Amino acid sequence: ARAVVEAELLNADETFEDVFAEFDPNPLGAASIAQVHRAILTEKYGGREVAIKIQRPSIESKLLVDVANLKAIAKTFRNNPNLPLDYYTVMVELEKQLADEFDFVAEAVAMDRIYQSLIRAPDGTARELPLVIPRPVPGLISKRVLVMDYLKGVPLTRAREEMIKKGIDPESPEAKLFGRTLLTTLTAVFGRNILETGFFHADPHPGNIFVLDDGQIGLIDFGQVKQISGRNRETLCK
Repeated sequence: ARAVVEAELLNADETFEDVFAEFDPNPLGAASIAQVHRAILTEKYGGREVAIKIQRPSIESKLLVDVANLKAIAKTFRNNPNLPLDYYTVMVELEKQLADEFDFVAEAVAMDRIYQSLIRAPDGTARELPLVIPRPVPGLISKRVLVMDYLKGVPLTRAREEMIKKGIDPESPEAKLFGRTLLTTLTAVFGRNILETGFFHADPHPGNIFVLDDGQIGLIDFGQVKQISGRNRETLCK
């Protein structure tokens, strides 16, 4: 992981320690395409605590070959009446979507675009951000490495476990109030993005929704986003 960061981010006259004062070799989380490590930047780069998303070596070619094989198999059985749907169409769509996930520069742009759409109303006036979106660190972004704010908290998948650890009954009024706050926040964010701009986070599973230490909601992983047309937005509104 460190070797990927060195190859992707460091200038010719820099060492790893010139950029990162601390780097945790144990990943915070790992998925099929990338893993995330906590680090602290040197004062030269702002001295802040960050999360580094690092793409696995050669993963793009490996996964795309897998999908090509699945497409070939699915095409062979495309007209089989025993299959519940056309898996070839599914694999073609998957291939298109996977291509987006390998470009972390595009992910940083998407993250910033959604952030800007939430802090500004369509008429340009400022408004309060309903949740926390990590900000990418300028100058520390490449196709295979993305350095961004570190969010202190736990994914929604572990929220119940954390409540119990802190002595909070998950069925208590306090917990239920948090549940309503969570739903209100997510409804506001996705409502604004889908219905106002048509550009939205397209992978909001519980692992990408964080409950932060201060009680706020965080949203991570902008590798999958979608843009829908004004006509489709109008239809959804209706």
